[in-house]
Amino acid sequence: MKTENTKIELDAVKVLLLGKVCPLGTLIETDGLGVEDMKLNLKKFYIKQCKKVIDERVKYYKKQLRVNPKSIEIMDSRTKWGSCDSNRHLKFNYALAMVPLELIDYVVVHELCHIVHMNHDRSFWRLVGSIVPDYKKKIELLNRYTQHTMDE
Repeated sequence: MKTENTKIELDAVKVLLLGKVCPLGTLIETDGLGVEDMKLNLKKFYIKQCKKVIDERVKYYKKQLRVNPKSIEIMDSRTKWGSCDSNRHLKFNYALAMVPLELIDYVVVHELCHIVHMNHDRSFWRLVGSIVPDYKKKIELLNRYTQHTMDE
């Protein structure tokens, strides 16, 4: 009887994938797993999905911006969606797999623009705005997701 209750509870567990609410069991295997194993499998799933989407989006936007990052890495962070260092190494938070594609695109463009401008001066924001004109709205929406994806 306890297994049946656990199954019912798991069916009620919903998670985000690219901004859409999905039942946990449609994304990862849950049968016979404890909570910690499910969390680990979900994190692995998100990392894999994030890598796939980020690679695709970087490939698309680097052509528009005429930049070429040296590397792309998926990271686990509670404070950052992405980063770019002076050696053109890009890092993206795996939690991006939870947010809508339009917000992922903003983060990708933001980090690629740092290859040209390593700060947040007016020129940087002009460059971001040339690709994502409504970037301020995207920042606002991304801040809402921050509470749900990074503060857990």
